[in-house]
Amino acid sequence: MLPVGARCDDRRVLIQYSPAWTRPDTSWCVKAARALEHLRALEAELKAFRKLTPYTLTPERTERPGRLAYRLHYVHPFPTAISAITGDVLANLRAALECLAYGVAAACHGGSLPPDLESRTTFPIAKDPAAFERFFQQRPQLYTDQAKSALRIVQPFIFGEECLRHGVTRTRTYDDDFVWSQLHRLDRLWNIDKHRRLNLLAWWPDLLWWGSNGDSQRTMHPGDGTLADGSVLFYMHGEDPGQGTTVHHEFNIVLTDDPAHLAQPGTTSDLLRLLTGFYDTVTQNVFPRVFTVMSQPWPLP
Repeated sequence: MLPVGARCDDRRVLIQYSPAWTRPDTSWCVKAARALEHLRALEAELKAFRKLTPYTLTPERTERPGRLAYRLHYVHPFPTAISAITGDVLANLRAALECLAYGVAAACHGGSLPPDLESRTTFPIAKDPAAFERFFQQRPQLYTDQAKSALRIVQPFIFGEECLRHGVTRTRTYDDDFVWSQLHRLDRLWNIDKHRRLNLLAWWPDLLWWGSNGDSQRTMHPGDGTLADGSVLFYMHGEDPGQGTTVHHEFNIVLTDDPAHLAQPGTTSDLLRLLTGFYDTVTQNVFPRVFTVMSQPWPLP
């Protein structure tokens, strides 16, 4: 069903929201815009840091003929500014969600909340339908059914719930969906930055490659399995004529507190891509979905 005001033709669907949700001076839009400013500052900081060549990967001879050890060395530590700006991005995005939850609750009460309800608003990020229902049972007077519907469609479990409703078999569980959910990851990282410490940064290999004229005569073997200063990242046996010992490499800067990284190290994005993904989730997924439902007359026919 299209939201009220939407038009459909063969090529596109135009969705219209109530202007109250998209004004740039709303608290959620202001917070999201501030997060984008911090993202741009972070991009500049990361670019300057990488120009310093903050790490090296150097080949060293080993006792075994024809085998080189590629040793990792950290030349410059991560600037604290990177961690601080990362926290600013997380805080503003999470605040945008909290402000939206407040705005949704206020809309349920004619535009303003009674003083006794103001402190009870928060944006739910639920692992499964049961947790989502508990959230509203604890706030019986705060949100209407329309608001509940608006907040439900952006939850980490929504895809799995729809599959179950339509009889589609899945191998993933609600727990799996939650670990990889952008909203859950944002919330977890923000909570660490807010209450405990700066989020921890680490280098993580993303791409390794080398050139050869024809089939390569070099083979890569595992190193010592660590990523500390002085670690042997890998061994290389053999050589390709005219190519020297060069191995090209790209490393990601990762947040080691990211729940997805903890669940499966090495599969998460570089810091800037990760935070940009959080921003896109909030502004391109959560906002429009919530705006759409809250802009419709309720109950639906």
